[in-house]
Amino acid sequence: MPRYYWAGYLFCALSAPVSSLISPTALQRTRAHDMRALFSAAPSAEPTTETDKSIPPEEGQNHYDAVVVGGGPAGLLSAIMLAQKLPSLSSLSSSAKRVVVYDRLDPPPPPDNLVYSTDVSKYYLLGIGHRGQNALKYFDVWEDVEKASVAVLGRRDWAPGKMKEEDARITMANKKVTSQILARDKLVGVLKQVIETRFSDVIELKYGYQVDPISFGNEDGTTDGDDAGPPVQLQVSPCTPLSSDGDVEECSIENNQPRQVTTQFLIGADGAARGIANAMETADKEYRKQRNLFQRLFGKSKQLPFRVTRYEDDNQRVYKSIPIRFPEHWPHDLNYSARSVGSRGTFEALPSDANGNYCALLLLRPDDVLASANCDPKVLREYFDTQFAQFSKLLGDDVINNVAKKGASTLPSFRFAGGRHHEGGRTVILGDCVHTVKPYFGLGANTALEDVKILSQILESIPDLKKNINQAPPEFTKQRAADSRALVKISRGIDRPGKIGTMRFVLPLILDSMFNKIAPKVFGPNIFGMFQKQGVSFTEIRRKKRLDRLMQSVVIATALSSIGMGLGYSTKVVARSLGMSTTVVRGALAATMGVAGVARSKLSKKESN
Repeated sequence: MPRYYWAGYLFCALSAPVSSLISPTALQRTRAHDMRALFSAAPSAEPTTETDKSIPPEEGQNHYDAVVVGGGPAGLLSAIMLAQKLPSLSSLSSSAKRVVVYDRLDPPPPPDNLVYSTDVSKYYLLGIGHRGQNALKYFDVWEDVEKASVAVLGRRDWAPGKMKEEDARITMANKKVTSQILARDKLVGVLKQVIETRFSDVIELKYGYQVDPISFGNEDGTTDGDDAGPPVQLQVSPCTPLSSDGDVEECSIENNQPRQVTTQFLIGADGAARGIANAMETADKEYRKQRNLFQRLFGKSKQLPFRVTRYEDDNQRVYKSIPIRFPEHWPHDLNYSARSVGSRGTFEALPSDANGNYCALLLLRPDDVLASANCDPKVLREYFDTQFAQFSKLLGDDVINNVAKKGASTLPSFRFAGGRHHEGGRTVILGDCVHTVKPYFGLGANTALEDVKILSQILESIPDLKKNINQAPPEFTKQRAADSRALVKISRGIDRPGKIGTMRFVLPLILDSMFNKIAPKVFGPNIFGMFQKQGVSFTEIRRKKRLDRLMQSVVIATALSSIGMGLGYSTKVVARSLGMSTTVVRGALAATMGVAGVARSKLSKKESN
């Protein structure tokens, strides 16, 4: 379908994408204990200065000013933000670290590792647009990221059935901020390197740990706006990989000795694992279950409900990643795209480096025989020869065999956390765990980085932050919850299935382009143009597009009404001049238009032959 032109603009992976790395089975395996028991009656865990000083950092602290759960781009940028912006919130020893980042998996290779060029299909790619770039610039790390990325200046596209080099159409990107492409793990490696070189005295990175909340510090009924309450109490368990390869998806905490950690401020940025978000959801269900009918109807709730809206994926696509190297005479700063006849598959490729090494995706339906593991390499080669011949000649038999052998990876389903993005006065969740979208338009990772920037601005705006830290979490909800909902709803609206879904995608693009050219000060650009506008939230984009649709409908209805009235008057004039009834004249006009349409169709077929 035409809307899958955009699929390759975001990522490329050998294994499942980040939003599908943690399966429900994995979550069940790694759950420390029954979540109902977690939120019963946790004792206050206010640490003392003596306790903090008695445990040297090398043996493991039991208290931090801030804990970040999730070592992805949003998690590491959150740690950098906290190191830069957050004042000391407790009396830690001079040798103690103020911020700790926990992640379940091992750290990725450093950004200068050759594996990002030699094994390109293993690492899925991100397109960093203006939202992500502005956030990275805000924390003075953009220059480091830019050095590790590749600029994409436009796209080279082949229509279905067109496979010659000269058949391709090159469209240069018309936007103020050039998208930069790099592997997601490479971005993590850059941010990790920044932490190790600039903030090693403040931030501690701990890999291979599962974190489960024991108490959010608000179990005593503290409401939003009250004091922050006691520190958040966490159970931290070593997490043992369930497989021996270096790209594990699951780990187990069984037979590992957990320890308790407390913190003044908790950020959940663990993406699809959603450990903190899941705990918040469970806690909210338990809290509301314990309230009687009178309390539910008339009592004051301590905070807004926490609900996760999960959409069933009714327009599924899966993908296989393909390493490919383009010839020297092909530009290496373009996104390459092609669609097969009948919309069976889409081929998208983005640069892994500036030397012509690309990571391509073959997007298919889940039930396609080519999407299965160990499909016939000859069938796959034949498909490429007949649908993507321009790329088939660049793929060796070893690549085709490897692609045929591996199974397809799935795309994440749409999901958002509604109501609030915080728990009590000390916990915030951000990134993919609160707004999960398919990576067609580069919005997921960029919005996650933007979340960190907005949280930072909130922290900066609060006077005497050490005493008033409890004001930050509800303010973050106020500024981001509606935007997360709008982001997911906009993205899902673009991804509707079938012919009707395609029309709902294509028709608005056509109407927006037409009306924006006629009256640019009144009508906004199409949805993709709106995405490129800086300083415009997703809530504002959604509101603007609704207003545009209303005004477009009024203009079109008025125009059709005027045309109808004009035709009716003209028919009466002709009928009167010819001395015929208006019914006969209308029939004659209709017949003439039908004959003209048939004749035009036949002429078009002759010209094409």
